[in-house]
Amino acid sequence: MHKVQIEVILLSISDDTQLSWRVACGDLPAGCRPDARARELAGLSAPVPTATVVHSTSWRPTRGGLILTYAVAPDPDPAEGAVSAIPPDTHILCATDAAAPTPAAVAVEHVLAHALRHLSLVARTTPAVMAAADAYPRLWHAVVAHTPDVAGQLVGS
Repeated sequence: MHKVQIEVILLSISDDTQLSWRVACGDLPAGCRPDARARELAGLSAPVPTATVVHSTSWRPTRGGLILTYAVAPDPDPAEGAVSAIPPDTHILCATDAAAPTPAAVAVEHVLAHALRHLSLVARTTPAVMAAADAYPRLWHAVVAHTPDVAGQLVGS
């Protein structure tokens, strides 16, 4: 049996409109659904607060298992963990071999870049996320500033 971990990237906005992030991680216990575990790791209560987005954004293999990554916006408690500014050189990785699409090594910063591009797209195309964006305009303005994309890398980006 392979070990599955849930990784949650929590997004927040500072008073000076700086987009920030932190990560919460944990194993996926037997019988627990990944979405529920992501909400738990994010510190979200039931019911989830209105206009909170919990979005499955990527997966990647690890030694002996798999990491499922979710993005959560807004972070329900940015003071809970170490919140960092988004690195200015954050970028996604693409494999050079079309028959082997997973890059050899993927850091959480690469996953963050992918998540921001993915959220930028769903904030423009998914009614529930668009409504959440209207509820937190400063946060989502910073998110949609990223190039929208589903996966991979746009030519010239």
